[in-house]
Amino acid sequence: MFVLALRYGQGGMSPVDRGLMALAGAGVIGWILAGDPIVALGCVVAADLIAFGLMAPKVHRDPNSETLSTYALASVGGGLAAVAVEQPDFSLLLYPAYYCLANGAAAILIHRRRVTLGRGAAHA
Repeated sequence: MFVLALRYGQGGMSPVDRGLMALAGAGVIGWILAGDPIVALGCVVAADLIAFGLMAPKVHRDPNSETLSTYALASVGGGLAAVAVEQPDFSLLLYPAYYCLANGAAAILIHRRRVTLGRGAAHA
């Protein structure tokens, strides 16, 4: 997907984009190399947050370029996974809670931009 996105995706690779991609890559490398599961999980969350930072400007410009239901359902899935944890433990709850919140934030961003642009077009 990454290679296809580089070839066929929208936008470009500005210096900021390159820097964020390098940070996300460092997060993935940290995840691979970490001996501690919490550190590895923190690296995964950091890499994903950076990827969200790369996606947010595109969603702001063109909210129809992302599928709202994908993010909304992923958020619900993360919430259900968090609820399914038998013992409240930080290491077990961190990723499902993050996944729920991050995907929920993406869904809200997509929805709000669609509503805002829809109103702007109606009044234009």
